[in-house]
Amino acid sequence: MTSTYTETIRETTPAGRQAAVAFALAQLYSEFPDLPTPHWTIPVPQLACSRELYGHLQGEHETLEAFRAYVDSLGGRITSCAPNEMWGRMVRVHTLDAQWRGVRIEITVILPQAVDVEMPS
Repeated sequence: MTSTYTETIRETTPAGRQAAVAFALAQLYSEFPDLPTPHWTIPVPQLACSRELYGHLQGEHETLEAFRAYVDSLGGRITSCAPNEMWGRMVRVHTLDAQWRGVRIEITVILPQAVDVEMPS
């Protein structure tokens, strides 16, 4: 059982806000254990008015299927940038912006330009 003091410290200090984001991430994987694992970043410091978590799908998880797994689980809004050349191929960066337990989660993936990330209606 926590006291009011520890609850206040947890939500009002930078370290406490980071811990709240990390706890939300743990809950996400508890509820969706089959989600691919991106490279996660918890910004320092977390601002008092927001909780944020950033994930970048890379390596074996840099796929449309991995990105769609997060879209299916979290919902949210997808945005895509204009095509860019990277390592001799044309690619687009796609971003999912969603909310999970009061935390803004942004997942990005770099895919070949021709890949359509739009979800079917």
